[in-house]
Amino acid sequence: MFENPLLERLSRISPRTVLAVFIPYCVLAFYQGLRVGTDLKTVAWLFLAGVFFWTFFEYVLHRFVFHFYPDWKFQQKLQFTMHGVHHQYPNDKDRLVMPVTVSIPLSLLLLGCFYLLLGNRVWPFFSGFILGYLTYDMIHYSVHFFTRIRHPLFLKLRQHHMDHHFRDPNKGFGVSSPFWDRVFRT
Repeated sequence: MFENPLLERLSRISPRTVLAVFIPYCVLAFYQGLRVGTDLKTVAWLFLAGVFFWTFFEYVLHRFVFHFYPDWKFQQKLQFTMHGVHHQYPNDKDRLVMPVTVSIPLSLLLLGCFYLLLGNRVWPFFSGFILGYLTYDMIHYSVHFFTRIRHPLFLKLRQHHMDHHFRDPNKGFGVSSPFWDRVFRT
């Protein structure tokens, strides 16, 4: 896809790498939430709020950033690089999860924004948000490549995402949850 070999390499990633980076990140954030003196009940609620907020963030990111249709050539190239390539080559297993060269800086930026809103209570919220992100990435990878899984929930998520790819790319923006698609009727 990229002529530059470094960019080409940085655009490919294994889901195992994402797990190896973000599981410790998630656990450390949760542990930090326990350390800052927040009671366990509040930590649990903030964690669950982070997971829930991820589903909304995923929907908004996919619908309004990944499916933004720009007018300018540079914007078109950037949009294709970010997400268009996935729709053109949905079975490219090395480009189904977000490269850590993008996800780590983005997560740090989001952590800073969340910290401004939540202060030290950010840690359990952020831990839940990261778990939501991991769930999204693993579900996304799985619905494209684990076709033998027959669990009804998995089949429903798979069908929802495949409809987005092959029936109507303007619907079905939730990958880890179709909840916001129902709310916004997409």
